[in-house]
Amino acid sequence: MSETDEITIKDVIKVAKRKNRSVDKALIEKAYRYAEEKHKKQLRKSGEPYIIHPLHVAYIVAELGLDTQTICAALLHDVVEDTDTKYEDIEKEFNSEIAEIVEGVTKLAQLFKTAEEKQAENYKKMFIAMEKDIRVILLKLADRLHNISTLEYLKKDRQIAIAKETIEFYAPIAHKLGMYDMKMKLQDRAFKYLKPKECKEINEELEKKIKENKKYLDKTKETIDKELKKAKIAVISTIETKHIYNIYKKLQGKNITMDQLKDLFALKIITKNKSDCYKTLGIINNVYSMIPKTFKDYIAIPRNNMYQAIHEIIIGERGVVVEAQICSYDMNIISKYGITNYFRYMKGKSSEKMEIQKKLAGIYDTLELKQLTEDPNEFLDTLRSELFDDEVYVFTPKGDVEVLPRDSTVLDFAYHIHTDVGKHIKGCKINNLRVPITTKLRNGRIVEIITSEEECVPKREWLEVVKTAKAKREIIELLNENQGKEKTKYKVEIIAKENPSLLLKITGLFPSIRLNILEFNTVIDEGLNKIEVIIETRKIKKIEQLREELGKFEEIKEVEISEANNLK
Repeated sequence: MSETDEITIKDVIKVAKRKNRSVDKALIEKAYRYAEEKHKKQLRKSGEPYIIHPLHVAYIVAELGLDTQTICAALLHDVVEDTDTKYEDIEKEFNSEIAEIVEGVTKLAQLFKTAEEKQAENYKKMFIAMEKDIRVILLKLADRLHNISTLEYLKKDRQIAIAKETIEFYAPIAHKLGMYDMKMKLQDRAFKYLKPKECKEINEELEKKIKENKKYLDKTKETIDKELKKAKIAVISTIETKHIYNIYKKLQGKNITMDQLKDLFALKIITKNKSDCYKTLGIINNVYSMIPKTFKDYIAIPRNNMYQAIHEIIIGERGVVVEAQICSYDMNIISKYGITNYFRYMKGKSSEKMEIQKKLAGIYDTLELKQLTEDPNEFLDTLRSELFDDEVYVFTPKGDVEVLPRDSTVLDFAYHIHTDVGKHIKGCKINNLRVPITTKLRNGRIVEIITSEEECVPKREWLEVVKTAKAKREIIELLNENQGKEKTKYKVEIIAKENPSLLLKITGLFPSIRLNILEFNTVIDEGLNKIEVIIETRKIKKIEQLREELGKFEEIKEVEISEANNLK
């Protein structure tokens, strides 16, 4: 059913029951009646009753297979913002779970100095709510999908603003969550308003290409289907075309024409299992030639948004070029619904939350970055970078795959691996060659970070080259800590009972808390060990940590730490 078709609450319940048998029909009907009553005097820009919008959003949510609470929240999601209803009213009439989801998608009402500040605060609020409950963003995506499908009734400037935000934020969030269908719908429908002329031209050219190549594409599919049947491999196969916005991006990015686009058409083949994917690949390669350097195995190395499939571009009947996309049934479901699969089948399990947090780590790092910068534009730019759907895949020396935003640097990689690795970076090797730590990463490279015992001294210009929120946040914190600070020398005087093993423990303590030893002297006098250590550091908290650690040794009788900058 289209987002613009007329639907009723019966349609919502019907699809909800089909996708999730445990939904509570009575509670959904109650939420509908409540929303209908609250919105009864309101109309959409089209002149239709306002309740049509929550109904469509609830239908989209139900199609995702989500639970009763989310469907109810979808029906109620605008009552707090657009009527006199309060959070407490929803909580009392329904429950706190539904009320919190509604609250999470409700925009902030306070005034801001600039549009950017308002937008930044709204995203921050939404993502914080999302961290608590992923259903907030799933509902927000459904809300945006219906709104972007009914923009024709708004003024042109509003159409463009909503379409731009959809392309820049909501579609990339859907991508990050592995929700391919949602992402494509959002992009294509927003593109129609952002670039109407280009959209029309691509549509017309695409229809022409489909007409020209249909019989050769069908013959290619038929030949492959026949060979797979002979090999007793059961599949579902379809011919698909690249989505409009994706075509536009490819044409712009590579400065090519549609005649030069090699993956305009796709033969999608869905098998029973992973093993059959590779068998299918072998059969295709026996029948048709592959174009060199087009093979991609996202089954062996899944994309960061959980997408798995084998891709290769082949030359089919009469030279028609088509991309073969091979995946199993389960892989196909995950690529369509993404993170919602984890929610539907793993609700309440810690593994679900961990998976979600892993996929959205960059967004949460961006929220923490906002605490360190008052510039809303910097926050929004970093958020765009974290959400942007282009990624770079690199390997650690152990062979683990790490995925970062496109144009990330060695510094981003170091902080991505671990905060301490970033803080103590001294150098880097890419494919065994030394490179600057500001070098941009490229797909397939092996990246090795070289660290030192001491924390590195950050440079402000690093903020201009790093892409990820985590790297920016950590560098800003280090810059703030080191601002105007020179290294201070300290003399540490320790009196302890004579004990050789204690001496070893003390000498090992300093490097373990990242303190640089300049001198170390010890003498034994009347059964006591008198130890004198000269160290240097920029951070007073390191001295406090040292004092605390030395206090744990029972054999130590006295500790005195004093500044010693006059020492050479």
